[in-house]
Amino acid sequence: CEQGTLIWVNLFYVAACGQPTPLKRVIDSIHPQDRVVGGVNAVEGEWPWQVSLHFSGHLYCAASVITNEWLISAAHCFSRELTNTLKTSFKHRFMNFSYYNARTFDYDVALLQLKKAWPSGLTSYIQPVCLPSPSQALTTNHRCWVTGWGYRSEQGERDRIYSIAEVSVLSQSECKRAYDPVSPRMLCAGVPTGEQDACRGDSGGPLSCRVSEGGRWFLTGIVSWGSGCGRPNFPGVYTRVAKFIYWINRAHGETWPKHRLTCVLATSCSQSTSGLNPENQNFCPVHSVYKL
Repeated sequence: CEQGTLIWVNLFYVAACGQPTPLKRVIDSIHPQDRVVGGVNAVEGEWPWQVSLHFSGHLYCAASVITNEWLISAAHCFSRELTNTLKTSFKHRFMNFSYYNARTFDYDVALLQLKKAWPSGLTSYIQPVCLPSPSQALTTNHRCWVTGWGYRSEQGERDRIYSIAEVSVLSQSECKRAYDPVSPRMLCAGVPTGEQDACRGDSGGPLSCRVSEGGRWFLTGIVSWGSGCGRPNFPGVYTRVAKFIYWINRAHGETWPKHRLTCVLATSCSQSTSGLNPENQNFCPVHSVYKL
């Protein structure tokens, strides 16, 4: 993973999502005082959905595995130059959300379809992360984990070791006290002292959360932006993935492994519904809407 190599795995069995192999290590052995910023080194297989993205041999962003041929990342990672280069590695389906705002980082989400789907076969070290339901709402102070190969401090050097750090979800009002404006498609997570945070190189990577003790891990956020790295009272800002589930399903089309999902039809679907608005509960995709 350090070199950004994508290893094959069967991800059609979505029922296996969000279940890393060394479960005890993920749950029991992280200490907030250990030093991503303020993180500890990850154990092999802990976060099997994390992907390192490289450009010209250098790490520039991260992504998460959601199926055997789709990755999800942040839109701000992909300039026009990078997008043209990515066409050699990814299929024609590279999608930023159409409303993405490069100034405010609103709608900061992108999907990448691999040029060739990973072949069948399951390993313990590469699995998809679960996607949340559109209604997912975590309580304030819910514990989550940010992961990546990014810088360990704002002025430091990039760490070549995969690191993880525990952060807590903030209320939207707390988030707005630190930053203004903050859209409903963003969430904040961090610690008051600022000692644990994502940093440069972690963009596009996952904020992984478990809804219940012993449960599966869900992709609650995508590393998006913030004021520096690990500054007190300035938490990290993440794209709120639950707001984009309808769009993700529409983008996937027939490639989504429907036989492992539950079909949820829009109650009053209309083809005139406002385009790709992920917050519209009557969003009408080309295909039926599915959720885990």
